[in-house]
Amino acid sequence: MSADASAGGGSEHSVGGFRVYTELLGPRQRRSLFAAGIAARLPMALVGFSILFFVHATSGSFATAGFASGLAVAAMAATSPVFGRIADRRGQKGGLLLAAVGHPIAVALLIVVGLTGAFLPVVSIAAALVGATVAPVGAYMRARWSALLGPTPQLQVAFSLEAIADELVWVFGPALASLVSGLINPAAGLVLSAIAGTLGALWLRRGADVAVAPAPTSGRRHTFAPWKSRRLVAVLIANAGLGVVFGVNDTTVVSWTTSVGIPEVAGLVLTAYSIGSVTGGFLMGMVPSRIPAYRLLGAAALAFAVFWGILSLAPGPMWLFLFGLFAGATITPFTISTNRVLHENTPAAVFTEALAWVSAFVVGAMAFGNFLGGLIDQQIGPSAGFGFLAYLAPIPFVVIGVVGILPGRRSSAGVVDAAR
Repeated sequence: MSADASAGGGSEHSVGGFRVYTELLGPRQRRSLFAAGIAARLPMALVGFSILFFVHATSGSFATAGFASGLAVAAMAATSPVFGRIADRRGQKGGLLLAAVGHPIAVALLIVVGLTGAFLPVVSIAAALVGATVAPVGAYMRARWSALLGPTPQLQVAFSLEAIADELVWVFGPALASLVSGLINPAAGLVLSAIAGTLGALWLRRGADVAVAPAPTSGRRHTFAPWKSRRLVAVLIANAGLGVVFGVNDTTVVSWTTSVGIPEVAGLVLTAYSIGSVTGGFLMGMVPSRIPAYRLLGAAALAFAVFWGILSLAPGPMWLFLFGLFAGATITPFTISTNRVLHENTPAAVFTEALAWVSAFVVGAMAFGNFLGGLIDQQIGPSAGFGFLAYLAPIPFVVIGVVGILPGRRSSAGVVDAAR
């Protein structure tokens, strides 16, 4: 356990309320770490929208732009576990250097092929490279806090802080991409992603291998193997369910508000979800850490099922501001509980990779949810997606509950050895 962890020991928070956050961020090094994490994760929220604007501006086709943007997001999800494995085996510095160098090169390549009117396959490859070179900074940050704090009450506060950071970036990132792409140049969002990604990754790289050293090996390498633990399988499936719900919801909000002639309200409605999510994350940091992680995850999944299910009762789009606040408030408690379950059931040797796999499941499932939401809108109607949410939202709770009551020994290894 690190010195930070030893200093923060105890079975409960030494302070309460907002002070749990001021205590966590008291040391200057921690404030610097948090700020670096914010900057380094900006590309995750900038890439999708920036590619959408740029490719549409250069090709004139929303279909081409949407395909390229979706491909970039899918590539980001696919390479997240690879970045996680690099961090677990070699330390975070290697993955961060790869992102710092590779992302701006990929962005420059996309801008060049876009401006020269290259064929769709070439543009698609370049867009995929832009997404593939974005590091899963959220996973890196949570692994960094875990190494700094160890199994102390402050770790849940740090996970809460990271969940809040995720939401803030995802709220303001797309808006920022839209603003600079519209006011400056269609490529400005991509350039901003390259600058923020490079500077943030290099900043976060400082002291990375001191805080999170690669796990020692004896001629063998560890690989994340969730099938060895029922709880890890449940976490992955539940988070995939979460992603499908998000995807269907986003598409339905846009289609419903557009169908009634107020498409500009869609962004504000989704912001209400994010405000609720930030609030939920803030409050979650004050929840006693003595509550068992898996039980807390079950409670968070139940709240998620209830409040996302009742979205179908909204009498009109404007009611989504209120309903969305409560639905959003269940997101970060679920995420934070997931992180705690992973921390308790995954060895340090594969912890970053485990976090990255969860992120990949959520993002990949969101892409499917977007498609499903569009299909529902086309076949049934603009608001019909919320009716489906009433059936989809309980899935994470059912999965977590079933695994929680299954008899038999639970493996907490979640790891296999592979020869070098």
